[in-house]
Amino acid sequence: MGRAQGAVGDISKYQQALQNPDLRLQYALVQEMLKLQDPALQRLAKEHALFSTNPVMREAAIKAILDSGATLRIQVAGEQEKYVYVSKWASGLGGTFVQNRGEVLVVVPPAVNDACWGDKDRCIFRQVGSTLQYNPHIVNLSYLPRFVLTLGNDGVLRGTASNPTGETLQAQIDLKE
Repeated sequence: MGRAQGAVGDISKYQQALQNPDLRLQYALVQEMLKLQDPALQRLAKEHALFSTNPVMREAAIKAILDSGATLRIQVAGEQEKYVYVSKWASGLGGTFVQNRGEVLVVVPPAVNDACWGDKDRCIFRQVGSTLQYNPHIVNLSYLPRFVLTLGNDGVLRGTASNPTGETLQAQIDLKE
């Protein structure tokens, strides 16, 4: 019982601290909360930032989630008859692609700079405002889909994925997960 009361007290303290009008403090707190092992506190931090009415805080939420090294679930769905390269992308990353629908779990690589996560040769994820670009890289696979997704009011990035062969799908990443 004592641990449960302590956990509730911790959540209350974080909720109260997130109400501070200083956006820099809120952002720093969100970053720290995302590094904690407590899933409830991580979710509280994500939801606070993603549902903020302040666009700067919403953009900062995307950055904080990426900076935390999160694992993102990328979902895709399309209406074309065949998706040869998208299927290879999904299976190449250990995901699934069946009946024009698929999903892949991707671990965000370390930040290269304030708007790029990847390595010194390429940005796997690139952020511009509330838009995220995802450019997967799998050795020996060509025509991988490129993603452009924009944050919605519900905390979900939505957009399209396409490759040079004309394969196009709708894509989404729920940042609250």
